[in-house]
Amino acid sequence: MLASLLAIAAISVMLFSNQAEQRMADIRSQGISLVRALSAVPYEQLTSDGDQQGVVQVMRYSAAEDGFAYVAIVDTSGIAVNEATADGIIMPSAVMPAEPAAWLGEARRALPTNQHDIIEFHAPLLTNGELQGFVRLGYLDPGSGFSMQQLPFLAMIALPVFLLVPLFYLLLRLEVRPIRAANTEIERLLDGEQFKQLEVSASGELGDFMQRFNRFVEMAGTRIDTLQQDQQRLVTSSKLLTYRKNRVETVLETLPEAVLILDESGEITFANQKLAALFNVSPKVVLAQPPQHWCDNADILQLLAKYQSGHNARSFTDTIRFNIDSAADRAIATKTYPLFSPRKPSEAIGTLIIFRDETQEALARQARTDFVAHLSHELKSPLNVLAMYSETLLSDAGNKKEFRTEAANVIADEVDRLSTLITGLLNMTQIETGSLTPERSLVRLRDVTAAAFEEAKSFPTENDISFVFDVPKEMSPVYVDKDLIRIALTNLLSNAVKYNRDGGEVRLAVSETDDAFQIRVADSGIGISESEEVQIFDKFFRSSDERVQSVGGHGLGLALARQIVELHHGSLTLDHEREEGTEFIINLWKDTSTLKQAI
Repeated sequence: MLASLLAIAAISVMLFSNQAEQRMADIRSQGISLVRALSAVPYEQLTSDGDQQGVVQVMRYSAAEDGFAYVAIVDTSGIAVNEATADGIIMPSAVMPAEPAAWLGEARRALPTNQHDIIEFHAPLLTNGELQGFVRLGYLDPGSGFSMQQLPFLAMIALPVFLLVPLFYLLLRLEVRPIRAANTEIERLLDGEQFKQLEVSASGELGDFMQRFNRFVEMAGTRIDTLQQDQQRLVTSSKLLTYRKNRVETVLETLPEAVLILDESGEITFANQKLAALFNVSPKVVLAQPPQHWCDNADILQLLAKYQSGHNARSFTDTIRFNIDSAADRAIATKTYPLFSPRKPSEAIGTLIIFRDETQEALARQARTDFVAHLSHELKSPLNVLAMYSETLLSDAGNKKEFRTEAANVIADEVDRLSTLITGLLNMTQIETGSLTPERSLVRLRDVTAAAFEEAKSFPTENDISFVFDVPKEMSPVYVDKDLIRIALTNLLSNAVKYNRDGGEVRLAVSETDDAFQIRVADSGIGISESEEVQIFDKFFRSSDERVQSVGGHGLGLALARQIVELHHGSLTLDHEREEGTEFIINLWKDTSTLKQAI
């Protein structure tokens, strides 16, 4: 009898203990699975509290276990953002772990309102790799004690136990031992990070099951290893492709031209910053929106539409020229190139479109055309005069002494004009081609300016002009080519004489500072209009003012003077603040100042 009671007690204890452990294992299994599933849900969905029931509220009504206590979403400091609890349950407060290794786990907590313990599972909520909070899931501890509801069950097992205690005892010891070992191993397997075979010795059906289970674990482990290797290869390949893509895009961004790349279907896959600036949009707009939204040029839209229509257009290249509406003075030319697959050279995989700014080339072509036209005009005018006087000298009128004297003077003036023009052109050509090297030496600036000033006083003019020479007698020597500087000063002084008014003044002044020598050539003549100030240093430019047109000239003096000064690393500017006449300022930097300017 005592043995039966002990057997009954032992069996009951073992059964209910195993039941409690199994229940605990089920709770752990379900708790870990649920918190992991909830941690994968976006943080915004878990914290939303709109009209519809959220994920947390659904968990409260769909919990499969009777021991469900609560589920809550808390922030990193442990404050609940959203929660749902079973009836009569108040969720205990808790401090969430700070270390990443403890973010996923379980803990045992006590309810503040009763004596039940809580098995709580928690997992982190991450957004873009940053911790936003935790999900807490609690179950009531099932415990291992007896209750009055279990008495009928005890009565049902008491009779057969009394009769089969010895046999039951033996069978129980034989069967429960591997089951408990298997349960422990499975629990260890669930808590671990890797699949391992269960080291449980069993016979019969349990042994067969454990063998099949171990084979399944082995196959699952092998599959997981294969997937991890595949994942590593994919990550490596993705990083390599990203590196190559970034390297190619970096090269395309450094190109001086605007670049657009289309794929095999004609969709835009790349646009560099220069193309975005050309159309005054961002690269994201070019990639995300249709061309009609960021381009209003019909030729460009037609070109892009052709490449979207099929691959036949990639058998040749296209070149079109157009002007941007926002900058009508800019000339843009496009050139398209098919992109072929490295493995299949005959297969086109896209199209490269290059937008090249040809504004400078167009301006250069126009400048050459204008230069030839001006030069032809300047050469033709004196040649016509020479031809006319030579023909007249051969006629009867050439026998008159007065006419021969006039003809000789005119021919001498025109020859001098041609000589001056040709000399100026040769000097400018040598300067522009870099073939003219200044022969610098230390010279007295007063001597150079005085020679040019005396030459200017002898220039022929019908106006009564006064000349003022304001140059200090003592100055530091300057390191320049005195012949070239004299040519520049002569051109400035010649203009000051030619375009002066009757009774006007021509002033040449020089001053010295610590950094530079400053030469000022001023007159009280007709001046220069504001609209023409930006053009006065252009070759062959002459003002449209009738007073300027009435005086002979070829428009090379100021251009040559500026090039000579810049050849000495100086500057020639117009004094814009002068109210009457014109004043030009030459700055010739000293050696130390030149070094500062270069730095």
